[in-house]
Amino acid sequence: MLRDDQIRGHHNCFTQGTTIASLAVMVKTRTSEGSVRLGIEPELFARPGDHVAYLWENDAEFERGVRFLDVGLKEGDACVVFGHEEANEKVLAILRRKIDVDTALEHGNLVVIGGESAGEATLDNIGRQFKRLLDQGAKSVRLLGNLGWGRSGWPTDTDMLAFESKVTGAIRDLPCVVVCMYDVRSLSGQIVVHGAFETHPLTFCRNVLRENPHHVPIEEFLASLKP
Repeated sequence: MLRDDQIRGHHNCFTQGTTIASLAVMVKTRTSEGSVRLGIEPELFARPGDHVAYLWENDAEFERGVRFLDVGLKEGDACVVFGHEEANEKVLAILRRKIDVDTALEHGNLVVIGGESAGEATLDNIGRQFKRLLDQGAKSVRLLGNLGWGRSGWPTDTDMLAFESKVTGAIRDLPCVVVCMYDVRSLSGQIVVHGAFETHPLTFCRNVLRENPHHVPIEEFLASLKP
């Protein structure tokens, strides 16, 4: 297992000086394809089974990401707020300005969950929540995630990277969309590259949803995390 301060040296196709903005123009964009209205921007749609990395840098962009849940709740989807306590509270505060959060929580349309100390346990918990919501009649499930990178009670960085990669495979055939928010101001370059770009088939940056050419196939990615 690689040390968390030395996350994976290969698969890194980014040169020194590469910026988020320059990466953004290198790939194919996605607009109206798909049936799930993301809500982040008016004309953006995803497909069931999509796993999206949402790159944000300021409060306005964070709030824009929360529209994903706002639109979903208004369209009858079940929604999951997943992340560390500070981020979950921030997401709920934004939602409270738009919907009746307490009623949504009471009716089970909105669920709030945190992380576990191990990636597999975290993935199992999310899977149980998705199964319960779908069994209760939800036509679609949306999850907005703010992972607790480096936070107490959360998996190690290496374990979290494995978790992110496994999410892509776990939801591929499910009627759900997962959007993971990445704060590019505070996260290390290694986490942004390996966590956001290498484990998500789609990225959202600078108002555009893009198919991600830097995504690494699941088995290949997981193998690279082993000693």
